[in-house]
Amino acid sequence: TYYIGAVPLSMVNIVSLIIYVVAALTDALDGHLARSRNMITTFGKFADPIADKMLTTTMFLLFVSRGIISPVPVIIMICRDIVVDGCRMLAATNGKVVAAQMLGKVKTVLQMVTIALILLNNLPFELWSLPVSDVLLWMSAFVSLASGISYMNQLKGDIMESK
Repeated sequence: TYYIGAVPLSMVNIVSLIIYVVAALTDALDGHLARSRNMITTFGKFADPIADKMLTTTMFLLFVSRGIISPVPVIIMICRDIVVDGCRMLAATNGKVVAAQMLGKVKTVLQMVTIALILLNNLPFELWSLPVSDVLLWMSAFVSLASGISYMNQLKGDIMESK
């Protein structure tokens, strides 16, 4: 364990952070390359949000299991993801592929920054006793909820359709 000021930072967290940042950056690079080269595919629209959710949800569940964060914001985010995925599946039955909305992208970026800060034990903010990682965790949950409502509004025709 290393110390920055009085804040401990374990080797496990440092290695986890490096692996996590590489995964997050390759995801961002993949999306950037696909957009810049006009190589956006139906598979990419389907797989990219799933990969993001697998990465972020796994990390949040690991933090909850270790007692590092409250389960409440994580439950909010997981429930949102289930509802949005259900809406996307309903839309798919009508031949629609639903791409990520800007609010959903903001949610993902907030989650990814939050995870990095948690792995860093909230450094550098912990040096000044500022709970930035906690605030970002709850912001992630709030934006997650807002984006879920936005997706539901966008797809309400598919959701409420009767045949």
